Amino acid sequence: MLFAILAIVAYLGALLWIVPTLAHIDTSKMLNIKAVLGLGSVAVIFHLINLSQLFFVGEGQNFTVMNVSSMISLSLSFIATLALPRWKTVWLPLSIIYALGIVSVALSSFISGSVVKQLTENTGLLFHLSIAILSYALFFMALLYAIEQKWLDSRLKRKKMSFSPLLPPLMTVERHFFMLILIAQALLTVTLVTGMIYLHDFFAPEHIHKAIFSFIAWIVYSILLLGLWKLHWRGNRVLIYSISGIMLLTVAYFGSRLV
Repeated sequence: MLFAILAIVAYLGALLWIVPTLAHIDTSKMLNIKAVLGLGSVAVIFHLINLSQLFFVGEGQNFTVMNVSSMISLSLSFIATLALPRWKTVWLPLSIIYALGIVSVALSSFISGSVVKQLTENTGLLFHLSIAILSYALFFMALLYAIEQKWLDSRLKRKKMSFSPLLPPLMTVERHFFMLILIAQALLTVTLVTGMIYLHDFFAPEHIHKAIFSFIAWIVYSILLLGLWKLHWRGNRVLIYSISGIMLLTVAYFGSRLV
């Protein structure tokens, strides 16, 4: 419980540097990367310790929905914090990611449950699950970028663009969005392949929905990548495909608790 509280406090501290600057409330805290990076890193460390205490139990690993959600949130926070020194585009998504970190830490810590699995001896399956979680986290982060891209594009068209130093060029956001989708799609491909190899009942009736929805999501993101690469899609179409893909993966992943 102590590490959960410390993680929440650190996440809140980072948000107190990010949100006022984005809202033009406190210009004295503009672009203080060191403060946000430090607090974010501390939050990620405490989040990891808290999750490990909840996830690793005497009988095995506790795959509750809340713990799995906390894993995804931790992956998001780690990736976004790691990208902070080099990707100016991450500031807007970072505020949402850290807020989700607070929610996930609180829910996983205060809502008990037990879905215990024994996976320590099955390294192939552990690899499959790790790649699946990382892929989902990157796709979710890409969705936040799609929202950011749509918001920036609409403000530019209405000539209501603000001049916060945290707001990145639209083309940079588009480039980073494409990179996230591309990497996440590669990981999703690995997830599907390793699932067929290491999950012997991958196509069993009780798990077939995971295979179907994951494969449909793979098709959706493949079409999105093609549209971005060849047709230079942007705006509503990109957002719709991003939302559709993450919804399909959510049904696939959480509908079967990842296993």
